[in-house]
Amino acid sequence: MSSYPPAGSFSNANEKATYPRFPKVTFGQAAVIGLGVGALGALGMSVTNKIEQLFTNRANSYIPARTTATNLGLSDSVRRHPDVINHVHHFGMGILAGPVRSIMSYYGIIGPVATFMHTGIRITMDQVVENAAGESGLPWTWPINEQVVDLLHKTAYCLVTGYICDRVVRGVDWFNW
Repeated sequence: MSSYPPAGSFSNANEKATYPRFPKVTFGQAAVIGLGVGALGALGMSVTNKIEQLFTNRANSYIPARTTATNLGLSDSVRRHPDVINHVHHFGMGILAGPVRSIMSYYGIIGPVATFMHTGIRITMDQVVENAAGESGLPWTWPINEQVVDLLHKTAYCLVTGYICDRVVRGVDWFNW
């Protein structure tokens, strides 16, 4: 690893736009970091979910549990342990999406724009497995309140994951004022 001084973007090379030219870790390390950070993002998403439910009185959705049970052939488990299977889905998908964001950081795709892009990736990952299992409709066919809730929680996941990945993999602090 070379220790070049920080450099800003080509279009905006001011002091606040500076970030390390090279990642702080290897590609393999970035991928492994993404697994752990994805779990932290899923934890953040679960916490925001419970806080939101305190204010909205929205019941738990068991589509994630049914999706995971269907895809893994555990259909009887949903009836017995729906909350556990829900967490398996959320943390499993979070862990799988984490390396995507850490590799984005590795290649210099960082900050809120990268988080916005990763949110679309994270939603797409859920939709692929949910629709493959036949457990969900396409998001634009959902009631608008469910679309808003899903976007907010996936964004919370991506904000936590993105900030930590950018900080650990690339050495970027989003709040460098």
